[in-house]
Amino acid sequence: MIDAIKKSIENKIGFKIKNRGDCELLSHIILEVIDKEISYNTLRRLYGLNKEVKPNKKTLNILSEFLGYKNYIDFNQKYNYKQKNDLSAITYKVVNNTDENEIIALIKSVNKSYENFVDFIILLVRELFHLNKHSLIDKLFNLPELDYRTFNYSELLHIGNSIGLLLRLQNNKKESLLFHNINFLRCIYLIFVDYSSLNGYYIEWARIIHEKKITREIEFFTGSILQFHNFLNNKTVFNLYNDEALNTQNHPILCGRLLSIKILAKDYNNLEQILDLYYKTQLTKQSMIFDLSYELFITAILIKNIELMRYLVSLNLKYEISAYYYQRSHLNLFYLMCLFYYRLIGDANKEDEYLSLFKLNELKYSYEEFVYLIYLIYLYSEAKNRSSKEIINKKYNKLTKKLNYPYFSIDFLKSYFN
Repeated sequence: MIDAIKKSIENKIGFKIKNRGDCELLSHIILEVIDKEISYNTLRRLYGLNKEVKPNKKTLNILSEFLGYKNYIDFNQKYNYKQKNDLSAITYKVVNNTDENEIIALIKSVNKSYENFVDFIILLVRELFHLNKHSLIDKLFNLPELDYRTFNYSELLHIGNSIGLLLRLQNNKKESLLFHNINFLRCIYLIFVDYSSLNGYYIEWARIIHEKKITREIEFFTGSILQFHNFLNNKTVFNLYNDEALNTQNHPILCGRLLSIKILAKDYNNLEQILDLYYKTQLTKQSMIFDLSYELFITAILIKNIELMRYLVSLNLKYEISAYYYQRSHLNLFYLMCLFYYRLIGDANKEDEYLSLFKLNELKYSYEEFVYLIYLIYLYSEAKNRSSKEIINKKYNKLTKKLNYPYFSIDFLKSYFN
C-alpha cells in the first residue's frame, strides 16, 4: 500500500517526484495544506531518491491525512474501495460513449500495478458483452495490456470465470470474431470450461474452433472436450493424440485432460504403468501435482475405477497438502474423489474425514452443477430412509434433465455404490 500512497500523492499534486527539489516542494505543500511537517529527506527516502527506508507510522499517517484520510489505517481500509468506484464510474462513462479509441486509451492509462486492474478489465468486457460489441472485445484482446502472459494463473482464473459466464448468454449460433482471437480463447474459453453446457453452446464453440486448428494447444483442448462430450453421451471415445499427455510443453491441466481421454478410450494395457510414466515425465515440481491430476480426479469417479483412485490418493498424499492452496477447487476435487474412494473400499473413518473437508461452495462455477450431480450420487447412497432418497432422486432427475448427459442415468445414481 506504500506504493499506492506514493502514486496517489503524485496524482494529487500533479507532478512526479524525481529529485530533491520536488521533495522540498512537496514538503511545503503538505505543511501548507494540513499544517504538519514532514522533511524533504524523509520524502527522498520514501521515493527512493536517497537510501530507501521503510517509512514509520507517523510519516504514513501524515501522508494519508494529506490525501484526505484520517490516518494510514483509514487509507488501507478505504483506498481500494474508492479506487474501484472511481474506475467503475469512468468505465461506465466510456462504454456509454462507445468511443473505441477512448476505451483503448483508458486501458493503456490504467497501470497494471493497480490492484483492481483485473476487476476493471472484467467490468469493461462484461459491459461490452451486454452491448454485443464483439468487434471491440476482439480489438481489446489483441492489446499487449491484455495478453494472457501478463497475468498470473489466479488472475486468469478470475478473468475467465467472471467473463465466461456471459458466453452462455450470447447468440452462439453465429460465428464470432472471438473464435479467431487466440488471446481471448486462452483467457476465457480455455479457462471457463463449461461442464454445464457440453451439450450446448460450449460444444458448438469447440467444434468450430477445433476445425480451425488455430494452435496445437487449442486443438488438443477442443479435441479432448469433444471426446469427453462423446463419453457423456454414451458414444465411443477415441484417443486422438496418442501420448501428448507426456509432452512437457503442454499445460499440466491439459496433460491431465489428454490422459483422461486416453483412459476413457481404454487405450492402455497396464494403467499403473502409464500413470507411472506420466508422473515421472511431468512431475518436475511439487506444486504441479494437483494441476496434473485435476481432470483425473473426475475421471476416476465417473468410471468408478478404484485402481486409478488408489493411485491418485497414494501419490497425492506423498506430498504435504496445505489447507491453503493457490486454487482451492483443485484440492476440493481431490477431497471429493477421496470421499468416493474410501466409501468404495469401506474405510468409514477416512470417509468421514474427507466428507468434512469437501466444500460445495469451493467449486469452480463452470464445474459446479456437474460436480454437484456427482455429489448427489454419494448423498443418495448415504441417505438413511426412503423419504431422503426420494428428495435426492428428484434433485438428480431435475439436474440430469437440465444438463442432458445420458451417462448420468437413474441406474448410475442407484447402483454406483452397490
